[in-house]
Amino acid sequence: MLEPLGPDIWTGDGGIVPFFGYDYPTRMAVVRLDNGDLWIWSPVELTADIERQVRALGPVRHLVSPNRLHYLFLGAWQRAFPDARMWGTPSTIAKLEALSFSGTLGDDPPPEWAGQIDQFHFTNSPLLDELIFYHRASRTAIIADLSQPFGKAFLADHWPWWLRTIARMAKMVEGWGYPPPEYRLSFRHRAAARPRMRALLDAHPERVIVAHGEIARTGGEDYLRRAFSWLL
Repeated sequence: MLEPLGPDIWTGDGGIVPFFGYDYPTRMAVVRLDNGDLWIWSPVELTADIERQVRALGPVRHLVSPNRLHYLFLGAWQRAFPDARMWGTPSTIAKLEALSFSGTLGDDPPPEWAGQIDQFHFTNSPLLDELIFYHRASRTAIIADLSQPFGKAFLADHWPWWLRTIARMAKMVEGWGYPPPEYRLSFRHRAAARPRMRALLDAHPERVIVAHGEIARTGGEDYLRRAFSWLL
């Protein structure tokens, strides 16, 4: 089920996927660009219901992978929407040679959405590089794995007690939203990364969509200052 979050932006929750043996929730974002084209971030499993709702919003023209871990359902979406262009970071494209990517993404948005969606490429960890996006019209930041604010109910239902304890200690919970400890520990050259995060904060986000965890529907800037306090 797609849920409107702001002007021309929707979220869609998918199913649970395993990651190193543990359950992870999935979520995608849909943005309608000024020309009516749809920009879809981190597509979830393509069910008949989701496909019907997406088609009702407009033509799907862009399928976007924010990092090399968010690719499970790209192939199915590409087959369903053959006219859509698929975009990813260099590391994503190198990993997924079987898929046909149309363009490589970095800090500078392509002309197709420049001025509407900003992007910030964090390449400081050898474990994972990721693009954070910012939709200007709705003042929404969109984050895949660099912020994981798991809710109490999800953790209670899906993670064992000892892993819940680690999540709380690592601040990977609602209200904080830190990334996993191994990412923070491997994050190099923090001073070089801070201008990107500060540029995002200077946009004064009101909302934050995350792939894994609870959406910040208000107070997005304050949320980001907490979630990235380890960097700032």
